[in-house]
Amino acid sequence: MLLWYIALFFIALILGLLDVSPAFTFLVIAVYIILSIPYVIPIIWSRDTEKMMNYLKKSRNAYYKFLYQFLNGDEEEAEKIAQGMREGRMKDMALVMLHIHQKKHREAKLILKKMKDGLFKNYYLAAVLFEEGDMDGYDLYKKKVTDADYRKWLEIEEAVRKGNRTEGLKMLDEQIARLRGMKLLSAVHYRNEFLKNSISQGEGKE
Repeated sequence: MLLWYIALFFIALILGLLDVSPAFTFLVIAVYIILSIPYVIPIIWSRDTEKMMNYLKKSRNAYYKFLYQFLNGDEEEAEKIAQGMREGRMKDMALVMLHIHQKKHREAKLILKKMKDGLFKNYYLAAVLFEEGDMDGYDLYKKKVTDADYRKWLEIEEAVRKGNRTEGLKMLDEQIARLRGMKLLSAVHYRNEFLKNSISQGEGKE
């Protein structure tokens, strides 16, 4: 990250020495930022899951540290980090993800209902209500999920619950083939959980 700032400084310095117009300087810097950010912060646009996980692991951001442990399957460490986070939206998001993973749906709903309306709230409320068999509530919140990828994850879960596990896995693999950044990490994590549950139920990897 330090090298990124150094490069940005030198670009601005060189453009200043060349006495180019402010508009051109702004354009060049904007292009540099747009093109380089995905490499500096891989969780935005990368398809390299190992690189993204390393970024989360090394980050000083508590939520990213939580995500690393959560996606890596270390639930105990993830919970310790989540509980130690400052009060606010990031902590609420971390706790909701943990509670749902632990099947603590009541606790997850209590947090979700206090959160502002948005994609995270609508998606996870839909997921919880589906788990509880409240299909009216599920349909209500599913309609509020405007992101196509998140809606697809709900549809995949619907297929799995109907017994179409092979179809669900196929839909998930199609998503993984085109997703990037955090959505890709989330989809890969979901796939790993999917296969682990299949094995535990004696069905093997479909």
